[in-house]
Amino acid sequence: MPRHGGKISRDERVTDEKLWRTCRLMINGIPHKVQYHEETINYLFIPFLRRISKMQQRAGRRLVVYLAAPPGAGKTTLALFLEKLSASSPGLVGLQALSADGFLHDSKYLQENFAQRDGKTVSLAALRGSPETFDAEKLKAKLEQVKEQEIRWPVYDRFRRETVDDVKPVRKKIVLVEGCWLLLRDEPWQDLRKYCDFALFVTADPKLLRQRLIEGAGKDPKKAEYIYEKNDKFNIELALNNSWAAGETWQIAADGDYVLKADAKKPLSIVDRKSLWKKTQVAADEFTVWQNMYHKMMTMGTQAGSNEAAYAQGYGEGLSAARSEIIRRLFLSGEMTREEIMTTFQLKSYELDKILPSKIKD
Repeated sequence: MPRHGGKISRDERVTDEKLWRTCRLMINGIPHKVQYHEETINYLFIPFLRRISKMQQRAGRRLVVYLAAPPGAGKTTLALFLEKLSASSPGLVGLQALSADGFLHDSKYLQENFAQRDGKTVSLAALRGSPETFDAEKLKAKLEQVKEQEIRWPVYDRFRRETVDDVKPVRKKIVLVEGCWLLLRDEPWQDLRKYCDFALFVTADPKLLRQRLIEGAGKDPKKAEYIYEKNDKFNIELALNNSWAAGETWQIAADGDYVLKADAKKPLSIVDRKSLWKKTQVAADEFTVWQNMYHKMMTMGTQAGSNEAAYAQGYGEGLSAARSEIIRRLFLSGEMTREEIMTTFQLKSYELDKILPSKIKD
């Protein structure tokens, strides 16, 4: 099994010119000895914890951070190590690791419900861990509460293979929620990202993830390979290819080390279009905007003898003028940045420059 790693302990190992630090963690009630590269701890993990600590201090409330990753990426171990590292490093805000596994449907539900996979109807019990086997609505409700309330988080008992509600008290100022589907772009998961303050995604070569899953199965690699082909392979591809971009992306190397993936796509700002048009600075003079548009339409129609082509041209130019006025107000009010406006209204930089007053184009 590739090394997963940790500092905290004095145990160390040097391999291929890397210094690995050992940490002992309790994972699902079982003690594990894991390792991480010392430079990764000092130059990736701790800087990440410093950034989210500063975010929490600025926010002045509990911060919700996602750690999303495909199966086999070691997200549970990584989350627990980051929790321990935050508690043992000076100047960091305490972090609490929480798992989305506590929102798996119970066995009865999985046995009685089905999903389509490769054109076949399959019991959810055979797809345990896939998006359909989780109660996403229940997770949404907890995420809505966790920023402002003292709550208890459900956990998944791997010995009984059942979830237990409201077991883990949430006390820390930063919660790191880990799971495969937190950034999934499919319903009913696609809205989940609005509940987090920052998202971290861990990616890897699918072949490496396959190797980690099969080797991690222990005594029965044939059974692990069967499960991989029937379920894990699909889930890996889905998580890797259909997740929202995160604020930061790490990649797993062949030796189990983590590196920052600097060329990963950055997330687009989430814009609630329904509430956008209700903003005071957009709606205050809405009558004036549409009145000007109507005047433009009538002028064009009169000048050209009110023919249909002239009316259509006037109508189009009127809509364009109204749109430009709304964009100017959104920018001047500070409601949206240049980047957010370009994303929302599908504008290029030079197109936005034509709309904004010359003194504020920068």
